[in-house]
Amino acid sequence: MRLFMAIATLLLAAMALTACGRDTAPAAGEPSPQATAAQVAAGAASVATPVAPTVAPTASSEPTVTATRPPTATPAATTTPTATPEPPLQVIRLTDGGCCTQPFWSPDSQEVRFIDRPAQDQPVGIWGAPIDAPLAAPQFVTDRLEESTASPRYLIETGGDVTVIERRGDGERWTVPAGGRNVLISPDETLIVWTSTNSDAPSSDQVATLWLANLDGSDAQQLATLPRGGLSGWIDDTTLLISGRDSQEAREQVLSAYSLADGSRVELARAERLRGQALSPSGRWLVYTITFDADRARNGLWVVRTDGGQSTHLGDNLFGSYQWRPCAARCAPEDDRLVIVPMEIDAPLHWLVELNPASGQVRQLTDPAVTPFKIANGDWRISPDGSQMAFVESSDHNIWVMALGER
Repeated sequence: MRLFMAIATLLLAAMALTACGRDTAPAAGEPSPQATAAQVAAGAASVATPVAPTVAPTASSEPTVTATRPPTATPAATTTPTATPEPPLQVIRLTDGGCCTQPFWSPDSQEVRFIDRPAQDQPVGIWGAPIDAPLAAPQFVTDRLEESTASPRYLIETGGDVTVIERRGDGERWTVPAGGRNVLISPDETLIVWTSTNSDAPSSDQVATLWLANLDGSDAQQLATLPRGGLSGWIDDTTLLISGRDSQEAREQVLSAYSLADGSRVELARAERLRGQALSPSGRWLVYTITFDADRARNGLWVVRTDGGQSTHLGDNLFGSYQWRPCAARCAPEDDRLVIVPMEIDAPLHWLVELNPASGQVRQLTDPAVTPFKIANGDWRISPDGSQMAFVESSDHNIWVMALGER
């Protein structure tokens, strides 16, 4: 059962990332990263079959919804990166022997972790490689696979028809009426939200029901129904990012900011094939991808303000795999940065660029001629404090760590 949970966790983690392009065995003579003498500076939940909540809250009447149309797109962001910073970013090899895939970070950004069973006489679980001890043997952390998606303060356990929240500081645990589904905790840690779905129906008939409760599970209430939709995250303490369609028959997916105060929605994006939506650390910005649109000019990466005030279509040279860069503390909107691995077919190496969505400025973080690396299968993750990136290197399939430098 734990091995199944591990596989499910890895699948969810993989779905959260936009692929950098399918990796193949390295070509003869392909360069590998060059480690520096200096070390890098310090610094996915199981799936259960949806069922009705174990506690059936009294359904409230769904509010009348008024939707605001999305903003008019602004011109493409400036796509000429500034010069690569000097000195070059530091890169070190953290593991040996091609040990691991789907790495993730410890909450304190001091250790890169992964789910593994190094040997038959060792347990399946989470193993960790401290960044201050490169090439040391990974150490066993825990057999609780839920740790792979835990926040610094809370851990969510899902199994069968039971959802349990554990406060990591003191170990206190309580059951919430989410019926074995994952819950999302609000930024101020006072509320939880989740969705239930009639998953036994054909996909064209599925409807997600949006639920809200206090952190302890009390006062659970139904908020809205989302035809062929779902829940993507908290924009702020009183606003959710949701998806849905105008009707069961509608082809276009709609991303909206949903207000808990009055149930109103602000439409942020609309397309038949919306992919990869991710909120910035501050909640001010949303990035997403449109693919295979009949209007080819709409295809590619988009960044939109979550209040609907600005929508920017990024240039073709900024299409690729992307992740938001966290801050050591909660980011202010002006601190948000989007890190992109541009996709170039048959490119022998990768490089990083960083977008400031507020200004549209693009900065090149690495130069392949100076810092050669190639990420295997889109397998990379930025640390919680935003200072480093862990990735699986294509040439040797080990985990490497790169310092990202100043913002």
